[in-house]
Amino acid sequence: MRTPQTLFPLVVPHARATKREFLNINSYIKIYQALGMSKDENTNLLLGLGLSLNQARVYLAILKLEKTTVGQVAKFSKVRREDVYRVLPSLEKMGLIERLLGKPTEVRATLISNSLASLVTEEKNRSDERLMGMKSMVQKLSLTEWKQSPPEKESIYILIAEKKAIWAKTAELINNSEKEVGLIADKVRIAQVLANFPDEHKHAIKKGAQIRLIFEGESPDILLKEKVRKLIGSASVSVKFHREPLNHFIMSDDKEALITTSKEDGLGESPSLWTNNSNLIGVLRTGFESDWKKAES
Repeated sequence: MRTPQTLFPLVVPHARATKREFLNINSYIKIYQALGMSKDENTNLLLGLGLSLNQARVYLAILKLEKTTVGQVAKFSKVRREDVYRVLPSLEKMGLIERLLGKPTEVRATLISNSLASLVTEEKNRSDERLMGMKSMVQKLSLTEWKQSPPEKESIYILIAEKKAIWAKTAELINNSEKEVGLIADKVRIAQVLANFPDEHKHAIKKGAQIRLIFEGESPDILLKEKVRKLIGSASVSVKFHREPLNHFIMSDDKEALITTSKEDGLGESPSLWTNNSNLIGVLRTGFESDWKKAES
């Protein structure tokens, strides 16, 4: 049987989720109502929505038993009776269950689509607040005058292994550009760079930078060229195609470069070498210009 993760890789939102990662609630409800899911899978889904283990077990028991008593819930969920009493008020506050008047007191689950939709919305709101707080902190840190040595004062080589760090360095390199960004890579890698850093490219272009792209292993493609220009939205982009295998790297203003150590994987999947060494960048510049002349428009 397929697990929820197989069906929907981003099953539930988490504390650091972006807006794009939030689950479509209709799909979530369908998963929950699927007949083939095990008790453990349902529990994991509820844990992902922020419930504690006891809360998840008690809630699932109430869903299964429909209108029921505390004793029956404790027996079915294997949660101690006194713990069930502690959990019920929190589930009621979340809108997941409701108490029925009478003796003995009985409980039942509220309409699952409404209650779970409410939980997802609350988690999304909490995540939005966290993201706003993080952006505010980043802005404050950026405005602080830190004593950091400018990288161009000495030759530095940095082997970057972490994907997030490679992406951050790529964004920084493009953003720093004032004259030119030169990039040689295959179609997949160039697409990643353009799709993930459009604002950085536009910022560089506003400062007067030209963007030159060489697609490795490709024959001239007018449609692809137009897509690139529309994505960045500027005439300051020049695109060429080279049929032969080339070295993959991105360079900025003859001041810094990021060199891919492996062409087999996507951007950030293998280590990259960053440098501001003028000699090495000179070699890369010579190679870039030679490949540019041989490439086709």
